Amino acid sequence: MKKIYSKFGNVNDLREIISGLSNFTGIIRIDHAFLYYLNSKLISSKLDDKEKDLEEIFQIIPDTFLIEIYEGSEEEVKYALRNFKPDESIVEISKLSLVFEDNNIILNSYNDIYKFLMSGYNKVTFKPKRFKDEKAVVIYKNSKEIFAIYFGKKTLFGKRAISKLKTTFAVSEIIAKIEIISNKDLNMFKNKYVEGFIFEGESFTDIIKKITSSKEPIILKDISLIDALSYGTSLIKIEGSKEGYIVSKNGKPIYAFLNNYNGEKSYRLIKSMCMVEDVKFYIYKLSKEEYDLFKGFKENKIPIQ
Repeated sequence: MKKIYSKFGNVNDLREIISGLSNFTGIIRIDHAFLYYLNSKLISSKLDDKEKDLEEIFQIIPDTFLIEIYEGSEEEVKYALRNFKPDESIVEISKLSLVFEDNNIILNSYNDIYKFLMSGYNKVTFKPKRFKDEKAVVIYKNSKEIFAIYFGKKTLFGKRAISKLKTTFAVSEIIAKIEIISNKDLNMFKNKYVEGFIFEGESFTDIIKKITSSKEPIILKDISLIDALSYGTSLIKIEGSKEGYIVSKNGKPIYAFLNNYNGEKSYRLIKSMCMVEDVKFYIYKLSKEEYDLFKGFKENKIPIQ
């Protein structure tokens, strides 16, 4: 089997992840429990080789736990179910980062950190094994970098600190520690290292409002979502029982926004709305610069269709 996902989270994170899986066959590990799925149907849930229902498992495991997803065939799932040995690996060892119980992670590349970030403010301390006296601290808001500082021969701030950290991965293994921080902690960093803040960042609603207020849209009804996507690089507002947005390029959906859902969940809900409701499409053509404004919203990116 192949590991396709790994991060620390809570019960709400797990429910969100499960709801986003489509035709999933494989195993989800949560702490020391294992959930077995065939075509997105839960066929068994075990804790210490004993059948337990999900609610019972949730009462036993800690508030924050490791979530790992392993994808495989029906035969592999059934074999793992018959031959349950928690002290032995049930999956192949992949190149995904190793995660330890104290939220320390050995990273293979800088981008691996995005697999482990949770919603809200995350402070990550990066320590290169090869350079004991150096470290970097990066703060993420909903998976977007908003603060960075690199302590080395020179102290670097902001984007320069991020650049230095990324190049350090080429010459040293790096251990990262993730911590959830509060607004009070964030303000402490603002007061002490104000130059480290990259930007607080506009929300996607701010960017959408800016674009929609400056352009006349193409308004369409009685067409499919696929037809709407064919209008080039665009911001598409979909108006039905809910209001959603898709950013498209080359006829494909790239980002999706609906309430506070991630990109994949937003896109699935928008697609469903387009299929069962009479929706109206507002299409706003985007320049390259306007399209690039959405690149910071990694959590809203739609997996390749």
